[in-house]
Amino acid sequence: MFVTLLISLTWLLVSFARGEAPAALVMFIQRAVPDGEIRYWGAFAAPQSSYHVFTLQEAERKGVLLVRQTSNTGFEVVGADTSFDSFPSETDEKETIVVAADRLLNGEHSDPLGTRKAASADDVCPLGASLNMLLIPIAGFALSSNGTLGILRDLQHADAFPVDPERAPPGSILVCPSRFAAQGPVIIGFAFVVGPDRCVYGPDYRQGGAWHRVAPLREWLRANQTRSDIRGFLLRAKENNQDRDIRRKPSPPQH
Repeated sequence: MFVTLLISLTWLLVSFARGEAPAALVMFIQRAVPDGEIRYWGAFAAPQSSYHVFTLQEAERKGVLLVRQTSNTGFEVVGADTSFDSFPSETDEKETIVVAADRLLNGEHSDPLGTRKAASADDVCPLGASLNMLLIPIAGFALSSNGTLGILRDLQHADAFPVDPERAPPGSILVCPSRFAAQGPVIIGFAFVVGPDRCVYGPDYRQGGAWHRVAPLREWLRANQTRSDIRGFLLRAKENNQDRDIRRKPSPPQH
């Protein structure tokens, strides 16, 4: 079934009109994502459903959005995060859908009408890769995901101390996973680092992912705690600079 579904998605990829989203879908997205800039990348078909792929930007954060369309339920959000790689894929069908959405965003399809531009660095959010530039030299630990849900899962099973965000010491990582409801709203998550000056720092993807000071910790928490579930972690530093092994406890199977 996995192979059959994959072939079906490959042939039907971008089988809908490319470029502009249908009017009904536009109205749904405007309600589901009240804030931020949205870009529509196209659609692909699966048995009994079709899927629409978007990228969006909320302040300095960027993410991807997957919307399912059926004749019975209309439109519903089925996934939203900083990356497709943290979307649930516990079954062959779901895994194939996530792969198809990622391929569409990267310009890989069998559309006979011509090639389509792939997403650029301005459209995606390599959050885990940005954090790894800091984590690997200090803690010898690498995140396996660019999505906030995957980052949170990695840190929960890492050699790390949970910390209270309000009392997070310098070097702590503060993670707020993306969240969404089927009809919205969609809120893209984030992950920041506490600096020695008690301010939070993070990559700004409006500026090519350059790290920048966001705000003092207390000020930032007051601005975000009412809408976000913020978790804090402090990784153990490597025992010595010669230890280059990356230590990571295996993440549990996704459910």
